[in-house]
Parts: sequence; structure tokens; C-alpha cells
Amino acid sequence: MHHKSLSLKTAFAAIIVCTGIFLAGCGQEKPAGEEQPGLGRRLDVRSFGARGNGKADDSKAIQAVIDEAAPGDTVYLPKGDYLVRTLRLAPNVHFVAEGVLRQPKALSDSFSVEKQHSDAPLFRAHRVSNIYLSFRAETVNEAIYASQCSNITIANSHIAGDSTNRRSFPGILWYSCSACRVVGSTVSYYGIARKSAKSYNPGTAIRVLSSRGVTVSGNELHHNGENGIFVHDSGDIEIDGNYIHHNGMSGIQVAFNSAELVTNYRITNNRLEYNAADAIDINNRAHGVVMPVRALIAGNYSWKNGFVSGESTPDGSGIGTLIGISDVTLSGNRAFGNNRPALYVEGCGTITANRNLTDGAFELVGRWDSIRMEGNTFPTLRLLANADGRVLHLKTNRVTRALLPNDIRIDSLLLEENEIESGPVNINMEGNLRFEGNTLISGHDAGALLLVKVGSAFLKGNRITNKKNAAIAIGKTAHQVVIDSNFVSSGGAALHDAGSPGLQLTRNALDEQVTQP
Repeated sequence: MHHKSLSLKTAFAAIIVCTGIFLAGCGQEKPAGEEQPGLGRRLDVRSFGARGNGKADDSKAIQAVIDEAAPGDTVYLPKGDYLVRTLRLAPNVHFVAEGVLRQPKALSDSFSVEKQHSDAPLFRAHRVSNIYLSFRAETVNEAIYASQCSNITIANSHIAGDSTNRRSFPGILWYSCSACRVVGSTVSYYGIARKSAKSYNPGTAIRVLSSRGVTVSGNELHHNGENGIFVHDSGDIEIDGNYIHHNGMSGIQVAFNSAELVTNYRITNNRLEYNAADAIDINNRAHGVVMPVRALIAGNYSWKNGFVSGESTPDGSGIGTLIGISDVTLSGNRAFGNNRPALYVEGCGTITANRNLTDGAFELVGRWDSIRMEGNTFPTLRLLANADGRVLHLKTNRVTRALLPNDIRIDSLLLEENEIESGPVNINMEGNLRFEGNTLISGHDAGALLLVKVGSAFLKGNRITNKKNAAIAIGKTAHQVVIDSNFVSSGGAALHDAGSPGLQLTRNALDEQVTQP
């Protein structure tokens, strides 16, 4: 299945580029070097000595055309196989290829932490701008390595790497670039396929480092050794409408060093399938400070992430893994069949999740500031034992179970108008509870709602049902409990009070089905 949907903005921009900047490859063929009024010339490389027979090295002939082109010209490669080493791009000179560019195997280099770009990419761009590229290529190193560039567009391209390289460079590498984009293209087979759930090999489709204003839209990124898209220390990033599948790590990963640079992300309408780690991973654990990334994660679909040949990897969240970040909204995402929780939130600030649909858990870990979940459908809300939050607000969700361990802290736990399909809900925490307008059903011996320990609790307008024993059990360490205007149905006594100080019961309807001895 191919999923390539350009956003209207991107599609319009592509039309402008195609019709307004150059004509090569978009309309009828013109003789080599013919003037196109206001658009520059189209320069056919065969007219300048390139062979395109797959045997002769055409690097010098094509480079000579690029070097001699005037601003606004388009270098054009007709059908054929062009053996090429490295081509250096020139500012304001475009490149369109119907033929296939191939790098010789002898140029193959290896990625390492110390060497994160090769010496021989197919295209090298440095401090150049205003370039349109549309091409087909098979490369052994990067298809393009661009540094300190601006306004470079790669569109409608088909780029394949070396699937036998265990330490592959990325297909596309943006470093310290701005206003660059990859649209409507396929990038695949950079790096060897992941074989083990315990290890992986480098090789990413698109790698963005220390850049701003990068758009990745309407592409297919698949079968790369590591990530589909990896972004580090970059901001103003739009990732929209891509089909990202069968990659060896996360479909989309955002990482930090100078965390203040990582801001303004739109990750929308992507399809993420069969990636060996998370669908989307935004990880600021190492930085030590919660950073406001201002991210929208919306309309994405994920399926079967977090597996290698059927074996679970340590990762695999369906909607996203969020660590050490704030100001994130997750809306209208769908996730099914993934390995790990659909949403994993660790040590974050303000997070909003609304209208998401998943068969995976929502899991909260560590300290957070304010988390709001509204209108979601998911099976399990799970807090780990170190959970420590200021506000957790759940409204109009449909959730099967809410698992809250003992001795957590939530300053304000607000549950309003939720459907909780399976109790008990255990409240044994530091903090305050407001439980209003919910439907809670349980068939557990312990009951439906257990108020063991809480600073204060206000229960109003709920429908609470338990088929066995008491529906609501209240411990002596549950303080300032008010239970007002609830409908409580129970297989035993509706309420069991173990000595809660200051307990208030008003206007409740109790349906107690106590079996007489």
C-alpha cells in the first residue's frame, strides 16, 4: 500500500515550482540549451558529453554542465544509466533527471558517531540556495548531503541506498539548513534490515540536524536500517502525509542536545506501520529540563510497530513516546496492534490528548505538570509507582480500566463524564479527587471505587455498579469525602465505611441487593 498525500499548501508550492521556476521535465522537451523566457535554459547533459550508458563515468561531464549553468537554468538528464561519483550543486541551478544516477560500489563508506557524513555523497550542497531537484538514484552513500543551505526542494524523486551496508549513511542529510523540503519522494534501503529485537544498524531515510523550517510531506520512507525520519536540535518542522514503514527503529524520532532549539513541530496525517520501535518518539530524557516543544501530533495512523520478525523490541508505542517535554497536543490519532503503550508520557509538563482511538494503554511515569485527556477511547490508563503529578484531568473518555498504584501523588485528580468499563478504581494517594458524572462498572470482589487514602474527595452524579459486595469502600485515611447525588447499585451493601473522618452522604440513590442469611 502506498500512502502519498500532499497537503494543499505543499501541493500548491510544488505546482509553483514546476510551472514558475523551470519547465524541464514538466512540459514538452526543448532542445538542449534553448531559452525559456523568464525561466532560464534547460541543459541536456548528453549534448555536453554525458554518455548515460551505465559504464562510462559521467561525473565530470555532468559537473561541467552544472558549473557552466546560469542562475535559473535546469540541468536535465534524459533516460539512461549515469555512473556518477559526486556532483556539487550550484546556487539557483536546478536538476531534473529522467534517467537513473548510480554510484559505484567502490565509494561505499561507513557511518560512525565520529563520521556522520560521507566524503562522497551523490549530491553535495554547501552554502547554496534556491535549488529544485527531481531525480532517480541508487547510491552507496547519501543521495544528498546539504550543509548551511536554504530553499532546496527535493520532489518526485526515487532514491535507493545500499541494503547490504551495516553502517549506512542516511539517504538525505540536512545539516544547519533552512526552508528545505522533501515532497512526493521515495527513500528506501539505506542500511541493512534489522534482524534482531536487541540490536539495530544505522541507516536513516531522512536525517535533519541543527536545521529550521524543514518540511517532509507526501513521501514513502521504507526498509531503512534505522529511522524513517530522525530530527536532532531542529525547529519549525512539518512532517505531514508520509507513509513510513518497515524501518529498523522509530518511524519518526526527535532528539535533543541544545533543547531550546527544538520547537514548533507538526506531525500530522502520517501512516506508520511495521517500524521496529516507536511510531513517534520525542525524547528529552538526557537534557534534564522539561522543554516546551509546541508540538501537534494529529491524524496519524499506526499499526504493528515495535516488532522484528514477530519478536517484541523494547519499544513500540503506537501514538507516541514523550519524555521530558511540554506543550504537546495529540489529537485524532489511531493506533492498533503495537507492542508498547499507545501513549507513554514520562517526566513531562503540559500534555493534551483528545479524540484518540487505540487498543493500547496510556501510561504515565514520573513527575508531570498538567495532563488532560478528553474524548479518547483506550483500554487502560496505567500510572507507575513513581507517578507524581500536579493535575490529571480525564473527561468524556471511554476506558476499560484505570490502574492507579498505591502511594502515588496527584495534587488534583479530576474524572468527569467518563465510561470506565471495569473496576475497581483504587484511590490510595496524596492529593485530591473529583469524581463527577462518570459511569463505573465492576464485578470485582473488592468493589468498584476504593477510597483508601486521599486528602479530599468529591463524588457527584455518578452511576457506580458492582455485582459483588460493596460498590464504594471508604478507608479511614480517606479525608473530607463528600458523596452526593450518585446512583449506586451493589450486590451487597452499597457503601462500606471503615471510619473515614468527616464523611458526608447526601441525596444518593442506593440499590442494595443484600443476600439475607
